[in-house]
Amino acid sequence: MTYILLETGKSTTSEAVFMKTLIESLGYDLSFNKIEFVNGYKNLEHVIPTIKARCAEGEEVIIIFDADSPNNHGGYEARKKEIEEVLRKNNALAELFLFPNNKDDGDFETLLEHLIQKTKHSKMLDCYSDYEACLGGEYVHPNLKGKIFTYISAMKMSNSKRKRLGNGEWMFDNTEYWDLESDYLIPLKDFLREHCSKEDSRT
Repeated sequence: MTYILLETGKSTTSEAVFMKTLIESLGYDLSFNKIEFVNGYKNLEHVIPTIKARCAEGEEVIIIFDADSPNNHGGYEARKKEIEEVLRKNNALAELFLFPNNKDDGDFETLLEHLIQKTKHSKMLDCYSDYEACLGGEYVHPNLKGKIFTYISAMKMSNSKRKRLGNGEWMFDNTEYWDLESDYLIPLKDFLREHCSKEDSRT
């Protein structure tokens, strides 16, 4: 069994849904790869006892958080050092991957931006760039999460699918919108292949 700790706080987020979609697309069963939610990197300390207990039982724990950037007290090297220090001082073992690609500053949305089908939807993305340019310095610009939500919300879809967008169901398995074969995903895929379980180690 592999336990996958995400920085998000609940299952109804795009991050959680994306990870479930990707893990299954790689051929792994979610019954043997349980996704859990930490609700912020600063809460890692609170789940240390659980991490240690699972490792003692022979299970594997992996952590997938945002690297963030120096602008929000992060950045790949700084966040990696911070998390590893929390694990070290508590004698806890876990493998770590930081969005977007385990080497650069950024976050989950940075990863998604690289997976957008830019060629297929260049018209919409060009319009969005024009909108941002029109805002200039007089107005607040949407953040990257807002941009990506605008992208997926602009697509034609059934009312039932549109209602589920708010629960993070952004149709990540639909190649019309997302390129899960992008080279940008290789580091995350390789990490998951190395650590995900094909079966329950307790059986």
